[in-house]
Amino acid sequence: MKKRILLADDEVSVLKLTRVRLEHEGYDVLTAIDGAEALQKVHSGDRVDLILLDIKMPKLDGFEIVEKLKEDSETAEIPVILFTASSDRWARLTERCAELGITDWVRKPFQSR
Repeated sequence: MKKRILLADDEVSVLKLTRVRLEHEGYDVLTAIDGAEALQKVHSGDRVDLILLDIKMPKLDGFEIVEKLKEDSETAEIPVILFTASSDRWARLTERCAELGITDWVRKPFQSR
């Protein structure tokens, strides 16, 4: 069974390029263009093995999504990796990720490999 990744970013080009690369590596990929859609897809009943979230998105940001996931025992243990183009406050970002139990974060732009 393929591992399923939920990829959420409000930049369509990031969604397309990252999805193609992940699918090429053998993953099943769900995409969402904003935070509300990402949360809806997690709760849709489809299994999600990993969530890749942009921090700054419309409707709900990455941190708000993680907070909501942690409130639900069905989704609390799904690993989450955040990505961001923001170049400020790396130490605070790392601290906030640790507080919420976020697996890791990646700075954009990133290499698809």
